[in-house]
Amino acid sequence: MDRRIEMEGVSNFRDLGGYETADGRTVKWRTVFRSDTMATLTDRDIDAVHGLGVTTVCDLRYAEERESEPSRLLGHDHVEVLALGLEERPGASFLDSFQLSDDPADLAERYLTENYQQYPFLYGNAYRTIFQRVTASERLIVHCTAGKDRAGTAAAVLLTALGVPRETVFEDYLLTNAYWDRGGREKPGMDDETVAAIFSAREKYLNAAFGAIEARHGTVETYLTDYLGLTETEREALRDACLE
Repeated sequence: MDRRIEMEGVSNFRDLGGYETADGRTVKWRTVFRSDTMATLTDRDIDAVHGLGVTTVCDLRYAEERESEPSRLLGHDHVEVLALGLEERPGASFLDSFQLSDDPADLAERYLTENYQQYPFLYGNAYRTIFQRVTASERLIVHCTAGKDRAGTAAAVLLTALGVPRETVFEDYLLTNAYWDRGGREKPGMDDETVAAIFSAREKYLNAAFGAIEARHGTVETYLTDYLGLTETEREALRDACLE
């Protein structure tokens, strides 16, 4: 199976299948996908998504993003789009404020690091919904705008819940750097260092998410139980749905 699935309108569409867990099982192919925005899918892409058997799309974008760049899968006869992103941004957008900083690259890195520290808690309800839908044997896509930050953290939490080792989780996360085409989302006047800081997947960012989980709950397993409310029975059902 190919991990990256070629699409005309999106560049970071990929399968989470094939990863081995610590107990020797393997994540099923063609079960959960992660991607950048669904707003730029072409008609052929839409047919390809349907052909993959996708039934559910989990849109983690903010409400303003969903409104300005609507998913092309809205209203599809066979695919349900779930708006799981926050109704409001937790803070000002970096892209709207970077020019006010004397060191925008440093500001970008701190901005993203702080966001990653918040994601596991701001998106707890979204993660629970994703787990429930996967356990119900739905094939789904988890995406945000780039498929890097919000979708990347969601994918990391899901893979960890399935027992995929941390090293492998990071390998999957960093694939964005090989696949994602920014599509001109840089702002005029943005220097190369700032572009790299805001548009790259960096180990430091995902480490911030795991660090925040472990600082508050000790382990990811405790976070899954205490914060997300995932019982051991539910976790086993999730593994059975996703692993072989």
